[in-house]
Amino acid sequence: MILWHYELNTPMGPMRATFDGRGRLSELVIEGFDPRQTSPLPPKEQREAKRFLDRQIDAYLAGTLRTFTVPLDPQGNPTSLRVWDLVRAIPYGQVRRPDHLATALGLEEDVIVMACATNPITLLIPAHRVILPGEGPLPKALRELESGHGWKKP
Repeated sequence: MILWHYELNTPMGPMRATFDGRGRLSELVIEGFDPRQTSPLPPKEQREAKRFLDRQIDAYLAGTLRTFTVPLDPQGNPTSLRVWDLVRAIPYGQVRRPDHLATALGLEEDVIVMACATNPITLLIPAHRVILPGEGPLPKALRELESGHGWKKP
């Protein structure tokens, strides 16, 4: 399967997005650019998928988008996929604790924490809506954004 890698400049900082050949997002991570990860010029439909993602991230950080509609194809084990599906169902502006999700799925709390920590698609699988032990400043900043306080880069 062909994967297309893009570098994004966002108000959150540099990000890397990976789309499959059908235009589904399989990875969105915050990290510095790596020219070895950037694809050559992709077909037009792939460039459109990237531009659509750019517009949605900008709208989300501006506070005008609550639900992402970019097609997703996260890669993970079956348990992680179940956790990520439940995380995607957490409404905008609301939070859950890992024990709540563990009870809902019949899993151990540690499994929930690990699945959220290994989330391959930042923002669109909103693991920032799950309050994790030892989390960094970005999830807190995203929760502040969703509570109506606007985007402030941590």
